[in-house]
Amino acid sequence: MSIKILTENEFPEVSKVKNRFDIFRVIDMKTGKLEIVEFFGKDGVFRGFGKNTREAFKKAKKVAKKYYKDEGRD
Repeated sequence: MSIKILTENEFPEVSKVKNRFDIFRVIDMKTGKLEIVEFFGKDGVFRGFGKNTREAFKKAKKVAKKYYKDEGRD
């Protein structure tokens, strides 16, 4: 299992997500063939799973969007 922090230099979309959803940390984990991206924010942790980092990032963003839409916070 490898864990690293995603930065704006490695993944440009990180800065947009941090500003929009008040996220303070984005972590990328790799376990076997599965990639996991986690957004840490004041309202909790949003996770996305996929075959690569881009797919996992997209799914984590979708989870965050759904949370804020349902709660009327966005």
